[in-house]
Amino acid sequence: MIHTVFFDCGGTLVGGKSSLKVLADKLDKNRSDEIFHYLVDQFMKCYLDENPPRFYSIRELLKLSAGTVTEKFNMPDMSREVVEIYRDNHLKGDYIFEDTVPALERLKAMNVRIILISDADADVLLEQLEAFDILRFFDERIISSHIKAYKPSDTVVQKALAYCRRPLSEILFVGDTIVDIKTARKMKVRSALINRNGKFKYDADFYIDTLARIPHIAAETAG
Repeated sequence: MIHTVFFDCGGTLVGGKSSLKVLADKLDKNRSDEIFHYLVDQFMKCYLDENPPRFYSIRELLKLSAGTVTEKFNMPDMSREVVEIYRDNHLKGDYIFEDTVPALERLKAMNVRIILISDADADVLLEQLEAFDILRFFDERIISSHIKAYKPSDTVVQKALAYCRRPLSEILFVGDTIVDIKTARKMKVRSALINRNGKFKYDADFYIDTLARIPHIAAETAG
């Protein structure tokens, strides 16, 4: 049986619109898709850099990405505004998936340890999870702005492993992106890839379209 479950947050437990998409819409509705894809490319270059000159928070990554739009598209500099967009978007625009609380409640009833592992700025994330009343479910929290590293870095992996009881085969990592799957692989634990549309791009141990499957996987998985 699974004794510990790691949960990613955005896209896994909580849904919402990308802050970069909100920014792109604000800059130019007619060119929003083009601007958004450019912003995402710029953001991911920094986010996935395994050897940055220093750690950049999500706010800082957004500012850096937004700053490149000025020259590329000959548009106003929105690097300052994007910080407020990030906060407002997540605290006012995000929503909790309907399967989140039932799955967390069921796991708690099964005495499964639940650990949050999220690439986010802690002040915004924790305020959001408090508002959704799900912070109480987590036994431990690993948040990028606290440990100054992003998934799937060795820093994150070692921090996560420090919370793990053995055997590792009885630990499950639930997420919706390739960085979640890579983190699970580096930890040598089982992975569950969630996509509520039922479309899966990456290899994982389990493929799910609802968190309702997680308690069943936890109960049925042998070490």
